[in-house]
Amino acid sequence: MAKHWSKYLHERIAYNERTIKSLSSVAREAEKNLSAMRDKFKSEQLRREQSERALYDAKPKLIRLNLENQQLRAQFIEQRKLQDALAEANSKIKKLEKELNRRSGLEDPYGLATPSSKRVTKTNSTLENRAKRGGAGLGHKGYGRKKFSAEEADTQIHLDLVPSSCECGGTWLKGGTVPHSVYHYIPAKIEKHIYYKNICVCSHCGVKAVGKTPGVMPNSLFSNSMIAHLLAEHYYHGATAGSLEQRCNINHGTFFSIAQRTAMLLKPAFEQIIEQLRFCLVLHADETGWMMDGKKAYAWLFANDDFKVFLFRETRGSVVPKEVFGEEFLQLILVTDRYCGYSPLALLHQYCYVHLMRDVKSLEVEFPDDLEIANFVSDLNPLLAEAIGLRNKDLSLKDYRKTAKEIKKKIMDICESQANHPGIQHIQNIFRAHPTRLFQWLKSPKIPADNNFAERGLRPTVIARKISFGSHSEKGLETREILMTIMHTAKCRGRDPAGFLEEVLDILAKDKSADISHMLIPEIPAKKSRAA
Repeated sequence: MAKHWSKYLHERIAYNERTIKSLSSVAREAEKNLSAMRDKFKSEQLRREQSERALYDAKPKLIRLNLENQQLRAQFIEQRKLQDALAEANSKIKKLEKELNRRSGLEDPYGLATPSSKRVTKTNSTLENRAKRGGAGLGHKGYGRKKFSAEEADTQIHLDLVPSSCECGGTWLKGGTVPHSVYHYIPAKIEKHIYYKNICVCSHCGVKAVGKTPGVMPNSLFSNSMIAHLLAEHYYHGATAGSLEQRCNINHGTFFSIAQRTAMLLKPAFEQIIEQLRFCLVLHADETGWMMDGKKAYAWLFANDDFKVFLFRETRGSVVPKEVFGEEFLQLILVTDRYCGYSPLALLHQYCYVHLMRDVKSLEVEFPDDLEIANFVSDLNPLLAEAIGLRNKDLSLKDYRKTAKEIKKKIMDICESQANHPGIQHIQNIFRAHPTRLFQWLKSPKIPADNNFAERGLRPTVIARKISFGSHSEKGLETREILMTIMHTAKCRGRDPAGFLEEVLDILAKDKSADISHMLIPEIPAKKSRAA
């Protein structure tokens, strides 16, 4: 028994030692893990303490930002109220300005550009002008009313009328005849003609053919004479399409179908006229607004004494003049109003002095009490006017160039002098920066210093825009530019537009491929222009 008990104790002691050893190992591992956890806890505790300190430090700033945000919100609300009040005030101001802007009837219709004949109020005439007498000079016999001879008269009528009896009771005796030249007006009359044409049959192949009706395009209901006069009335003289349709009893679609067909027949001649513009010595150019189906479009004019080319496009960009003149350099002087759309063109430029005078005069209107501007305007504008009118004086080329150089020197002396006012400096910079574009007129009296030719040439187009509201389609733009170019160029050639168009249609009625450009373009336009 003791032996067994001793063995039990020995085993128990060994078991306990193994357990103690195992627990010691576990304890050491736990202590090791606890140490690691304690280190980790310390770092986390440190980060927490840092975060708490940062939060503590940020709280005043947060409070300050919240307060500032509240103030900004209040200012924003106040700003919105002020904006609403300003918008309401502006609306009231516009209404009041509209009321104050009621025309009194004494305003000039075109501002500074109003010609003297159109000014509503004018300054009193000077004593010198009052002393001038109108009419011809003393001793001039005058010309009287122009009469026409018997050869020029269309009809001669011999009247066998006797006046009432003489106051003395005597009898009238014939003592010869006296001519009385009178112009009579015969209203236009439309006649309906039926042409009975023979049907011819070829004896060999049996093909049938009918001769062409003289003065009528193939299968046309209207004669060339009627078409020519209708188109001339509308596209040259500016008569409305509605009045012509009512007068001639044709509908709207028929009228413009006639115009479009005629324009397509004349398109080759129109294109050749544009090509010939590059050989001119001087051209005037200008543009004005037009309408195409309710959208903004533009009417362009390139003209001189030989040609008048109208282009109608949906843009006012430089692509339009580039289409006319191309990219290569031309020895051509283009007179314009300083619009930048012409600046990229590879040719010579001449700016309009009338527009410059208007800009100079506007300074005096805007700053009436500035003595520097008053002196500048009084010095420069007379020189610009003298430059414009120099070509109208009967001077030899040598005297013209000498006088022109003197005027240029005076102008540049004024523009290169010291000036303080920004408005004066702006005008001076135009002459300083563009001397080659302002003094082309020095070369010859055939080169004008103004663009009045183009301004006058576009005036009928402006009137047509106001009464017709423009064109309805791109086809209408093309039709108008072709017909207006052909008829206005024919007028430059001394031809009646309607008569010329009738003659052209008669030629095309016989042969649609006939070339009519020689009727509008001189044989050697380039040499003729250079010699001029």
